[in-house]
Amino acid sequence: MGFGIVSTDSDLENGQPGAQPAGILAGIKVVEFAQNAAIPHCGRLMAGMGAEVVKVEPTGGDAMRALAQLAPNESKAFAVINPGKRGMCLDLDHENSREVIHALFLWADVILVAFKQSDLPRYGIDWDSARQVNPRLIHLTHTPFGPKGPDADLGGYDVLVQGRSGAGFLMNRSENGAPISTRPAVNDFGTGIVSALGVVAALRHRDLTDQGQRVDTSLLGTAMTLATPMVNRFEVDEEPIAELSIDMAAMRGAGVDFDTQRAMYDDRVLPGAGAFRIYFRHYLTADGLISVAGLSVALHDKFHAATGLPRPDIRDPHTPEFDQIVEQAEALFKERTTSEWLAALRSAGFPASIYNLPYEAIDDPQIRANDFIVDIEHPAFGTYSTTGMPLQFEAAPNAIAGRSPTLGEHTAEVLSEIGLDDAAIERLAASGVVGRIA
Repeated sequence: MGFGIVSTDSDLENGQPGAQPAGILAGIKVVEFAQNAAIPHCGRLMAGMGAEVVKVEPTGGDAMRALAQLAPNESKAFAVINPGKRGMCLDLDHENSREVIHALFLWADVILVAFKQSDLPRYGIDWDSARQVNPRLIHLTHTPFGPKGPDADLGGYDVLVQGRSGAGFLMNRSENGAPISTRPAVNDFGTGIVSALGVVAALRHRDLTDQGQRVDTSLLGTAMTLATPMVNRFEVDEEPIAELSIDMAAMRGAGVDFDTQRAMYDDRVLPGAGAFRIYFRHYLTADGLISVAGLSVALHDKFHAATGLPRPDIRDPHTPEFDQIVEQAEALFKERTTSEWLAALRSAGFPASIYNLPYEAIDDPQIRANDFIVDIEHPAFGTYSTTGMPLQFEAAPNAIAGRSPTLGEHTAEVLSEIGLDDAAIERLAASGVVGRIA
C-alpha cells in the first residue's frame, strides 16, 4: 500500500530507534502566502515530501474555507487542498504585520506567494523586501498571466487562462452553443506541480551556490506547457492556418456554435484525427463506458484482431467509408459489457481501461494500491478521502502528512517557533495583527 499517511512527529525524526526515514525535504521550512488552489497545491506537495509548511491565512480565513462548508470555517475544498500543513492567521494590512513577516522570512527556507504582483510591495512580501531580510530565501512568486507584459499585474483564475492559452478550445465541453470551463482546474493543479519543481530546483541551486533567488510561475505558463502537443506552428502550417483563420472568422461572425467551430478545427488541424476517431477514445458499452488507446500500426492490428472490424484508411478520415466504420465500431462496443471488452482487448494486447465516475475512482483498487487516494481524520467533520502523492521515492517516505489545519490552529505555536516571546504574541493578538490565539 505504499507509504501510507505520515501522522506522527516521531515518523519524521531521523536517528531515533525504529523511526521511519525522513521525507526527502525534511528540514526545509516553507511559508505559504496563498489562497485558493494553485500555490496551496505546491505547498501540499512539499509537505508530502517532508517539508514543514506553514500556511498564513487572513484572519477571516482562506477563501476556500467558504466553498462547500461542512462546519464553521471548515469546508471540503479547503480540507482536500491543504492537508499536511500548519496554519496561522495574520492581517497583512495591519501596520504591525511586518514584525511577524520579517520573523517568518528569517525562519523560512522557502516563501510561496500568490497575490496580484502589484500588491506584493504593499504587504512587504515581494522578493525585494524578502531578500533584504534573508538573501538565502527561495521566493516563489506566482502570477496568473506571467510576471512581464501588459497583463502582468492583473488578477486571474484558471478559467481565464483556459481561454487565453488556446487549450480551452481543445478541451472544453459545451453548453447552449458556448464552451464551459474544464473541471478539475487543470492549470491550477498543474501550476502547483510546476511550482514545486521550480522550488526544489532552486533549493538545489542554493546548495551549490549558497544563494537564494526568485522563482516565477503562472497559470498561463502552465496552460501553455500542458498544450505543447497542440499549440505550435511550423512553416508548412502558414497557408492552411491563414485559410482556417478566414473561415473561423466567418463562422464566428455568423454566430455558429462552439461545437461546429471546433469540429472544423479538428478536421483541418488536429493531427492523427483518424486514429482519434477509432483507436484513441471512449466508447459506450452495454453497461457503461470503456477507454481505448493505441496510436501505432501494430496496436491498430491488435484492435482489429479483437473487434473484427474492417480497417479504414486513417490518412483520410473524412470519407463516407470511414464514417461507416466509426459507426460500426460504436455499435459493436454497445453489444458487450465493459468487463467483456476489457478481457477481449487486453487478451489481444490492445491498451484499454475502465472509465470511472469520480466517486468510483476513489474506491478503484489500482488507485488505492498506490495510495493515490488516502483517508484522513478531521476533528470537525470526521474521515475524508482525498488524493495522495503523485510520485514515490525508493529511499524516503512521501505521503500526505495529516489533515488540513483548523483556522488559526497553530498561530501561537508558529509565532513562538519563529522567535517571538509570550509578551510579543499577546501584544500582537490584542492589536489584531494575528488571530485565533488558543
